[in-house]
Amino acid sequence: MKSRHRIIYIVSVLLFFTLVYSVFAVDESNPLIRIDDRIFDAIYDTPPKAPFLGHAMETITELGNNKTMMGISLLLLAFGDDQQFETGKLMTSAFIGTGVTVYILKHAVQRARPLEEVSGDPSFPSGHTGFAFATATILGHKYPQAKIPLYLGATLVGISRIYLGRHYPSDVLTGAAIGTLTAATVVRHEKFIVKWHF
Repeated sequence: MKSRHRIIYIVSVLLFFTLVYSVFAVDESNPLIRIDDRIFDAIYDTPPKAPFLGHAMETITELGNNKTMMGISLLLLAFGDDQQFETGKLMTSAFIGTGVTVYILKHAVQRARPLEEVSGDPSFPSGHTGFAFATATILGHKYPQAKIPLYLGATLVGISRIYLGRHYPSDVLTGAAIGTLTAATVVRHEKFIVKWHF
């Protein structure tokens, strides 16, 4: 593993475990939880001061939907050339790994959403952000010239989850770490995965 990738990997692991610890250790004395609340209050916007921004965030947040990542994967597998087919395999593997990790953590932690009126599965971690960063990592690996816009897009997905009141910042950061780590692991074992027939 290249030194730069090794550093990103180590930082992501440390971030992941720090945030998981902070969520399990919820009480008034936890400074990470207090920071989490303050950042959420600074970003969350209701009602949207600019209706256009609210609509834009609703659109952006769907880019992290699991159906979006799986749809891209299936299109590449079904209609892509050899390189795109391999990319589809990598994305499918990252999708499965990210989804399983997010599901297990959500049901282990059972953190409530920031707003009572927001329904759905538990808040921690953010699946949308996880899938967005997994997608950015795989596509950025296969198409390096698009890496910066891909990660910017994934970051916007994470911000949109807070802006719309769906997640706390720690949910988003942990989702980003999970997606990045899972996809980086997939990339590390790329030769094995692309040879695997499914």
